[in-house]
Amino acid sequence: MTVYVNGSAVELHRGMKVKHALIACDQSLYDAAESGELAVRDASGFVVGLEGSLRDGAKLFTGKPDE
Repeated sequence: MTVYVNGSAVELHRGMKVKHALIACDQSLYDAAESGELAVRDASGFVVGLEGSLRDGAKLFTGKPDE
């Protein structure tokens, strides 16, 4: 399946999680999200956890936790 992290397409196997999308896009994104420096939001602006499920076409965005 294809998901998008900050507009970049990432190919993942079905069943993979938000954390896998970040790692596939850029390991530093995952490291920052895990340490709490970045928040991950879905296309509706809701914060999603690193263990969150994904579906084909999901769009994820990273930003400061307080944004």
